[in-house]
Amino acid sequence: MSKSLLARGLNKLKRKQNQDRRKAARSMYRQFLQTLPVDPDLTILEARNGRAIDGNIFYLLEVLATSDAYRHLKLVTVAEDAQAEQTIRRKIASFDSGRVDIVRLHSEEYYRVMASAGFIVNDATIANFFIKRPEQIYLNVWHGTPLKTMGRKVSHEPHATGNVQKNFIIADYLLYPSEYMMEHMVEDYMLENLSGATVLLGGYPRNTAFFDDGTREELRRTLAPEASRIYAYMPTWRPALMGEALQQILEEIDGNLADDEVMFVNVHPLAEETVEFDGFHSIRRFPREYENYRVLNASDALLTDYSSVFYDYAVSGRKIVLLTYDEKEYFSTRGLYEPISSLPFPQVSAVRDALDALRAPKEYDDKAFLEKYCSYEKPQAAEELCRRVFLGESCMEEREIPDNGLPNVLVYGGDLAEGERTDRTMAFLADPGKPAANYYLTFNRKDLKERYGILFELPEGISYIGRAGTMWLDPAAQEISDRYKKGKVSFEEYWKAVRPAFALERKRYYGDMRIEKIIQIPEGRQPGPGVSAEELEFSAYDL
Repeated sequence: MSKSLLARGLNKLKRKQNQDRRKAARSMYRQFLQTLPVDPDLTILEARNGRAIDGNIFYLLEVLATSDAYRHLKLVTVAEDAQAEQTIRRKIASFDSGRVDIVRLHSEEYYRVMASAGFIVNDATIANFFIKRPEQIYLNVWHGTPLKTMGRKVSHEPHATGNVQKNFIIADYLLYPSEYMMEHMVEDYMLENLSGATVLLGGYPRNTAFFDDGTREELRRTLAPEASRIYAYMPTWRPALMGEALQQILEEIDGNLADDEVMFVNVHPLAEETVEFDGFHSIRRFPREYENYRVLNASDALLTDYSSVFYDYAVSGRKIVLLTYDEKEYFSTRGLYEPISSLPFPQVSAVRDALDALRAPKEYDDKAFLEKYCSYEKPQAAEELCRRVFLGESCMEEREIPDNGLPNVLVYGGDLAEGERTDRTMAFLADPGKPAANYYLTFNRKDLKERYGILFELPEGISYIGRAGTMWLDPAAQEISDRYKKGKVSFEEYWKAVRPAFALERKRYYGDMRIEKIIQIPEGRQPGPGVSAEELEFSAYDL
């Protein structure tokens, strides 16, 4: 056997072993839900699914770990793997004196903490295994103000909203740094009438870095003592900007920087692996021992493109330049909430023009931009958010998500493939004579991988809830489920075996969102009042 074949075989075996370990750990989660009490002091803060600690989570963790007001909390954060854990430990070393534990993502301990933590904080989404318990308090601090459309307005995957939508619905608190962001997120993830979350309008914790002049000057002296000008470059990740393409851009920048200029570059890990940084004279990676926004604050100007980082960096008052050479291509599959031309920042399509713009004085007026997107930013943003969520103090502006009080009705029409059943489902949703209610089409995400366009055909006023993942069954129940699908056992025997799991599945799919009724559009006949509530409840899960 060749060495390459052997290596591939060993890698495949290793992946299988890792998958088996993760599956075994995840299978413990249900047991933890049923046997462990919720510890009101146990607090888990997860950043980017354990890949990093930078951003809002870092600054919240810093407040919690250094203030005596939170001495009672047991702090935990999450690392995806050994490398991430090493980086996280290095970055939190600036404030952690042993108070912060790190658990490995998808480990048994991770699921134990997720089942029993009194406070859960996340800057993206918790994976779809999560079932929030009534005693748990969940704060979602989404990782950026959107320029590109989100949720149901994403033209190439409107069906992929499910787990993000569920996270927002089950959250107790949603942090938004502007009313602009609040309005778009509530609308495009269809949160009205479903979510009981309290919206907290406040500055992003990470943006407190831009008010810290002392750390700024210290880092400038440490990171680039020879430089009179320091720039930061943070491009948006996309497949086209990897390898040779990114290398060429960086080489051109490096070749045109003056001797007293330094540029720190922060790119997606996948892109970073394809770039050779060692040969550069004036370009350097963002140093991994410092949190990214502290490095960003040390710069004199920011070069980016379509990244939401410019909403944050504007708080610093320093110059922003957008390198938008591939604007037409990039936005061919993504819409914008506002045209990029409406932004006040200089936009260029060539590297040399970008450097000229970075060197030039800031002459654009960003007052209206700051008022619209950054009006809640302040040095105390992280402290105020901690006081509000962890101490219950009234120190932030709050909003409730609208609820019209009408019944919420789930409508299930199978896999929504072309055919009679789908036609009748759409006809039912369009029927002006149906009872007054908020109607939500529900479906399995995988069924709409090629058929997502049907969501753009929904009648006005109809929203939807996508589901992801498969139901968890113990081995005995799984065997009966498999036999039922083959027609070898009765529905009654099947239902008896899976019903306990179904109760958890409904919470996993829909959390505690307010749902008064479930309607299945069955095969071969019109829906009507003769179908029992239990049958409707089961049917919405089954297929």
